[in-house]
Amino acid sequence: MIRKLYFSLNTMALALLGPLLFSGCLNSGGELLHLKGRTMGTQYNVKFYSTKDISDPSSAQEEVDALLKKVNEEMSTYLKESEISYFNQTDRLGWLKISEDFYKVTAFALDLAKKSDGAFDPTIGPLVNLWGFGPGGEKKIPETEEIEAAKKRVGFDKILLNSETSEIKKKVPGVYLDLSSLAKGFGVDKVSDFLEEKGVKSYMVEIGGEVRTLGQKEDKSPWRIAIEAPHPSNRGERYQRVLDLRKMSLATSGSYRNFFMEDGRKYSHTINAKTGRPVAHTLASVSVAHPDSCMQADATATALMAMGTKNGLAFAEEQGIAAYFVFREDGQVENSFVTKETSAFQKLFGAEKSKEVIK
Repeated sequence: MIRKLYFSLNTMALALLGPLLFSGCLNSGGELLHLKGRTMGTQYNVKFYSTKDISDPSSAQEEVDALLKKVNEEMSTYLKESEISYFNQTDRLGWLKISEDFYKVTAFALDLAKKSDGAFDPTIGPLVNLWGFGPGGEKKIPETEEIEAAKKRVGFDKILLNSETSEIKKKVPGVYLDLSSLAKGFGVDKVSDFLEEKGVKSYMVEIGGEVRTLGQKEDKSPWRIAIEAPHPSNRGERYQRVLDLRKMSLATSGSYRNFFMEDGRKYSHTINAKTGRPVAHTLASVSVAHPDSCMQADATATALMAMGTKNGLAFAEEQGIAAYFVFREDGQVENSFVTKETSAFQKLFGAEKSKEVIK
């Protein structure tokens, strides 16, 4: 299970920055406004063409910040007073009433965990924290006994939901819920839905690389989103592929930035819930496109990343997921990659013209 450290309010995102942004400053009916700020330990950018209901940048900024603050207060494990932190800290096994959004995100996470046979698991927190990839953690190799003890508290079947009352319940003490692999995407959706409610017909919303777009620019051109080439030293200077988006969400998960080295071996923040240890595969990143929900794209990219290239590709094809894989083939040198996309991805964006190895 991949864990992306973007949900701290005080630390920069260490996971793959994902889709980078290309967009012009053209008018499409109204004025092109650009809002930007910080949330979930990373940066956000919102570009949209103003309407009569949303034309003042300062008030729009306040409303966007309030929306994202609420997401943090509900689902940030880095905030001690958040809803999710209260759930994680209590050992009570009774039903607990939670907010509508917290319930919605948790329900989707548990459903994806079931579909992926636990490759995606929102209860992976005890293992993530044990390896030092959680809030305030020190990255280190834990003892085998510690891993086995943490595994006993991991399992998506250890959480129950009541859809009629919007309540959540732990089946055993010590269960730790972590929704950070969906929260950026969910934040993107909240801001996007807000803009649509205000009558906005063209926008690009991005939080830490997760993106949702609608409409086009004045010259009828789409929003252009670039998938970053996976290299630890790359800071948005090289791109794997550039995509044209009009009404689409795109999210990327990656493993090449957030890791630690010990005795010459790399330990990724992608943790296998069944072994309790970082995965050892050659998949560098996965980008997933979804026609609507950025939350779903975000979580699905995480699940595929945890599965690895072979299993991830098979699952994506079976489920009709539009996914783009960047990986290293056996025998390739470090930081040299090839790519492969699913048939659903090809249907949306066309087949990649070249399978050139990127060095």
